[in-house]
Amino acid sequence: MKNRIVMAVAALGLAMSLVGCKSECRVACEKKQECVSSGLDVAKCTDTCEQKVKKDKDFSAQAQECSQCVKGRTCSETMKQCLDDCITVVGL
Repeated sequence: MKNRIVMAVAALGLAMSLVGCKSECRVACEKKQECVSSGLDVAKCTDTCEQKVKKDKDFSAQAQECSQCVKGRTCSETMKQCLDDCITVVGL
């Protein structure tokens, strides 16, 4: 019984942590929309990026670096500090 409770709590915690999590691609595409191209289709950008992530481990690492770089930054900070990390991912 005790094991069942522990497993249920662990599963619930995992499910809650996954809800609301954005992919690296989504974060990068949203930042591009915010800072560069207000008319950008974020869903299409995200889908295109995620397809590349699935096929290319190097691209996946770049997407992760880009996402980590842009989080919490203003547009001007993003353009100064994240351009190298994001140019190949979403074309910042």
